[in-house]
Amino acid sequence: MTVVEPSAAPADPDAVLAESIACEAIRRLTRLALGLSQDSMDLLTSVTDRLRAAEGALRDPLTSDLGFD
Repeated sequence: MTVVEPSAAPADPDAVLAESIACEAIRRLTRLALGLSQDSMDLLTSVTDRLRAAEGALRDPLTSDLGFD
């Protein structure tokens, strides 16, 4: 078994980028999303798009092609 000192371990570029975010809430959300599978990220993106559509910030991706928007 090889033990690597944390300071000697290569930094995850996504984690480094997450730590540079100024807003604490967004930084925490970004840290929580690190390591999720592509399917999980796609699901979160879909839910986010639907929530933004419900708020009126985006067209609803599930109904926009039906002419309900």
